[in-house]
Formats: sequence, C-alpha cells, structure tokens
Amino acid sequence: MSDTVTVKIEINGVVYPVSCISGEQERLVKSSQEVNAVIASLSGISDNVGETRLLAMTSLILADKLSEMENIKDRSTSNNQMNEFSNWLEKATERMNKVAKLLENK
Repeated sequence: MSDTVTVKIEINGVVYPVSCISGEQERLVKSSQEVNAVIASLSGISDNVGETRLLAMTSLILADKLSEMENIKDRSTSNNQMNEFSNWLEKATERMNKVAKLLENK
C-alpha cells in the first residue's frame, strides 16, 4: 500500500491540507501554483468577481488547457502513425518493384 502525506497548499489566499501519495508533493504544489496564477490573472480583470465564480472560471481555463494539450498529443500520435505507415508503404513499394524487375527478367 502506498504511503500518503499531507501537504499544505494555498489557493487564493486560503491554506488547505491535501493528502497525496508520497513523492507527489512537488507535483501538487506546482498544480496549486498554476491554479493561483490563473486566479491572479482573472482577479486583475475585475475586483468584483466572487470567489465561487472565480474558482469556476479558473477550473474552466485549466480544463481548456488540458483539453488542448490532449488534442496536441492526439495530433502528434496521429502524425507518428502516419509516418510509420508512410515508411512501411515506401518499403513495400521497393519490394514490389524488385519483384516486378525479377518477373520482367524471366
């Protein structure tokens, strides 16, 4: 069983104790810093945004970033597959040309 640790992170000026798997503390802290960066950028737009709305907007922005990263990853995977297929097709064409030359010589 994995060991869990509690990390105190700060989101929008409030400290929260959050449990995570041992070794994931740095990742959790970096995630909280990302959340705070988005909150700070949104807070700069208007001082009259309530905390609930601010956190909802932050969640949407971060979800959109994640979605975009997944789309980029999918496109990259698709490009790799196309390159592999192209290489395979090129090699198959070379083999067929060799067979065709052998048949022509008979």
